Formats: sequence, structure tokens, C-alpha cells
Amino acid sequence: MEFELSIFNKVKVIQGTFLYRRTMDYGIDRPVQAWQWMNQSRAIPDQSDWIRPEVYESWRRCLEEHHLPLGKLTNWNHYPVQCRTVRHDRHSHDIAKLLMQLSSNFETFLKEAGVMLVLTRSDGSLLYALGESIFSSSFMDRLYEPNASWNEKVVGNNGIGSAAQLKAPVAFQGMEHYLSALHPFTTVGYPLLDDNDELVAVIGLVSDHQERISSLFAFLHLICTMVNSHLPLALNQAAQARVLEKIPLKSVKKNTAALDSTLSPELNALLTKAVKLQHYKIPILITGESGVGKDHFVQLLKQAGPRHDQPLIAINCASIPHDLIESELFGYEAGSFTGAKANGKPGKFLLANNGTLFLDEIGDMSLDLQATLLRALETSEITPVGGSKPIKVDVHVVAATNVQLLSAVEAGRFRRDLYYRLNGAQIHLLPLRQRSDKKLIIQQILQRELSKMPIEETVNLSQEVIEFIERHPWPGNIRQLINVLRATLYTAAGELITLEDLPQDFLSEISALEINQDNARQSSTHALPAPAQGSSMSLNDWEMHGIKTTLLECEGNISIAAKKLGITRTTLYKKIERFGLNKQGIAV
Repeated sequence: MEFELSIFNKVKVIQGTFLYRRTMDYGIDRPVQAWQWMNQSRAIPDQSDWIRPEVYESWRRCLEEHHLPLGKLTNWNHYPVQCRTVRHDRHSHDIAKLLMQLSSNFETFLKEAGVMLVLTRSDGSLLYALGESIFSSSFMDRLYEPNASWNEKVVGNNGIGSAAQLKAPVAFQGMEHYLSALHPFTTVGYPLLDDNDELVAVIGLVSDHQERISSLFAFLHLICTMVNSHLPLALNQAAQARVLEKIPLKSVKKNTAALDSTLSPELNALLTKAVKLQHYKIPILITGESGVGKDHFVQLLKQAGPRHDQPLIAINCASIPHDLIESELFGYEAGSFTGAKANGKPGKFLLANNGTLFLDEIGDMSLDLQATLLRALETSEITPVGGSKPIKVDVHVVAATNVQLLSAVEAGRFRRDLYYRLNGAQIHLLPLRQRSDKKLIIQQILQRELSKMPIEETVNLSQEVIEFIERHPWPGNIRQLINVLRATLYTAAGELITLEDLPQDFLSEISALEINQDNARQSSTHALPAPAQGSSMSLNDWEMHGIKTTLLECEGNISIAAKKLGITRTTLYKKIERFGLNKQGIAV
């Protein structure tokens, strides 16, 4: 029989609204602005063009009728989402049985499309779920458990809970949800009513691909039509498969790195935050000491974020020569200057188009480059050297720095307007000495280095080595830890690594730091004050002593010292000047 994939009028109204929203001028992301306004003022913005009327009304119910806490997830971490009492009824269980019969075709289809189907009772409690869980946080995982409540009064507006509230099909997308944990998703709900218009159950779809409203409604309409009727299609699996092929839901690439179980909960939380920010193209500023793994964090974001299949282009802002700034960033046309390639050259912005642009060591960028970069970020357009037409680019900007940018702004070394352009949201990575997951980090690095060795070996760290590593202040952070473990693995005498196997320079580092502190106390009155021992030392104290120790070890050789520290010579010279040191690491 012929099955018409049409959507009845009520759904068409909602579908049309979403299609209209996507054609709006996104000079300002108004749902984002509206949600932030609501969470700051506990009031819904009056501007009618910020959010749809359906969203306005649902937020009003959440605040005024349901009296929910504000939508930031921090307010909800321990919020109960399990229904204490569940209404058991025959009708909803009959629907669940029918969905189970249909699941042989639907489950594969849902998993390939990255969509999850849920069936809830009339009270919003979860009765049945089909497809793969796409949730990326412990809070959302709780909504996938039996009897979890999708009720609007419990988790705020969502397609499933609001469809039950309104007894009408409804959908919400991204930051139209009241609760921030739902922002990465689109939720669509369809209520099932009996002959007396009483709510029996709600069938809903959840997807982390926010461009598929029309397809989700088409699929949901198909399912609900079969549930509401005795069509032969409901009993014919071959016919189901033919109809499913007509629905424009494309398969998605599985992104298994979205949350890595080998990462610590703290790092996973930061990664989850960064992925959400990238969904909405909000610039990210990553801060932390040198060597804490800012570049590694960006790689994790690349793997887990929505642009995982697009390029990641990194720029070391401190190392770009002044006369090559524009050609390096924006490229050049053929014959634009002497020595130019015959076919021209694309710049970093164009290479990163549709992907991520990583601006490393942004705090050491020259003022000339800052002005050039700001113009490109504000217009999202670049003009190659020698070209006449601007080129539109779509890049998500992630910047990283180990300097205090606000201090640099106040000192006139960094443009204030560029700082606020880059600092859409800030993620701070703790230094290794303050990390609570040192053992996990040690184990990960150890396994990674072992996998690179030419022969398969089993190596373990003795307890005294683990305790020494946990006690060490690590001025070079994770970069230094990697170097120490790598050198130890290749020179260890046996399968159990002891203190004697560790590099001698590493073992003597504590002594060197203590000697350096004594020298600083005895130096001239212009010397920097010696820091206190232990964890009370500030970030600047550790950075200064790391540089002084390295300069001392390298006997004033700037090139070797910069290489050991993992920074450029230019950056090292700036730090030497900032700390008032000479090339031998002595205060002057």
C-alpha cells in the first residue's frame, strides 16, 4: 500500500517556524542572548524577536508555575529526576509492546541517524527507550534510566514533557530549552490521546544534530501513525524498511571521543563545556601555565566537538615574523610579491575554513598582528595579499595563553577589544602540582610511551617513584612529566622503575630550586623576593624558578634553554626581562 509521508497541520506550523528561524540574520544569536538574560535577571526578555512565543510561554511556566531553579546545570546536579511514584496503566504498556515489535527496523535506523526514541507515560516517566544513548553528562544519563521523569515540571521545557503539558506536538532546539544540560540537543514530542482526549503516552525523539527538525517530525509522524492505527504497515517489516528509506535522515559519523572514559571527571567536565561552546561558535580562551597541555586539550576538543571532521589549524602567535604576518594568516595571490609561488598560497584562515583555528601563545602576539587579526575576526572575511575580493570564512577560534591577558591589557601590550573578542568563555587548566588526578595522568603517559616502543614490554612504577612524582612541584608541568617518563622508560634497568632509574637532572631539580632560592635571597636588593616553600608558591614564583633553573643548567645558552622549556627564544627573552634576570638566571 502507498504510505504518504505528510505532516498534519499542527506540526506544519511548528516546522515552518523552525525553517523561518534558520533564515534569520544571525548578527546576534538571540536564543543565546535570551537564555543568558533569563538566568541573570530571572525574568523572560520582552523582545518578541528573541525567542518564539512557544519558548516564551514554556519558560514562563518553568519560572512562575513550576518554580524551577535557574537553568544552569550547577543548580541541578543533585536535582531528583526519578519519579517516586509511577502511574502504571495498560494503554501505555500496550504501546510499549507495539514499539518493541517494530524495533527490529527502527533500532538500526535510529543508531545510524544518531537519534534516540523515548516513550513516556502520561506523567512523563520513562517507560521505554530505543536507539543509542547520545547523552554526554552524568545528569543526562539519568534521564535514560527507567522511570526517569521528562515532565516539564521536573526538567523544564522539552519536546517530550511539553507535548504532555500542552497535549500537542512540539519541538525545542538548543538554547530554547530551559535546562542547560539539554542545550546540545533537539527534542521533539508527539502526544497520544484516547477517544476522550485524555493523554495516554508521549512518543519523543532526541537528537544532537540540530538541523533535522523536519526529518525528525516526519519520522515521528510515521511511528505515531502506526501506533494509532491497525495499518498493515505496522505488522510488515519489509514495508517498514521501504518507508524508512524515504525519510531524509542521513547517517552520522560516530564520535566516540565525545567523552573519554580515560580522562578524569574534572577534565571531562571542561571538555563537555568546550564542546557546548563550539556548538554555538563561542570563542574559547584557554589559560594555564606553560606545559599544562593546552594544545592537547584543543586536540581533545577537535575529536569530541561538532567540527571533528573539519580541519584544525594551529598558529604560534609568538613565532610569526613581522613581515610575513598577512601572507601567513590570509595567504597571497600568484605574483603578488617577489618569490611568491606561481599558484599563490592559502593562508591559515582559509585552511581552517569550516573548522577550528587555534591561536597558541596569544599573549605574545605583536600589536601589529593583533590589529590585523581583530579585523578578520570581526568581519569573518579575509583578503589575500595581492587580492581584491574578500573571502568569507567560517572558523571557530580557540586561543591559548600562559600570561595574564588582563594585566597585559592594562600595561598596553594587548588590545582590549581583541581580548573581549577572544574571551567568549574561558577554560583554565590547572598546573600539574594542583591536579588531583596525577596517578591517572602518569598511567596514561606511561601506556602511550610503551605503545611507541619497538618491542612489547611491561613496565611498572614503584610506590616510591609514584610518591616522588606526586610530591614534586613540576615547574614544567605535564610537558616535563612526559619527558621524564619517556627518558626513564628507555634507560630503566628492569620492569620495575625505582628512584635510581629516574634521570639525574630530574632528581637534582629540587636541590637546584632550593639553591636558587638561597642565591636569590643573597643577591642584590633588586632581586625578586624568594618564594615560600611548598604549595604556597604562586604561579609566577614557579615559572620564575623553572626558568632560572633551566638557564643555570644550560649555562646561559638561550636556544637550548628555550627548547627544554618548550617555548620560543623570543618568549624566553621576554620572560627573562619580566623577571629581571640575566642569561645565567641570576637576578640583576
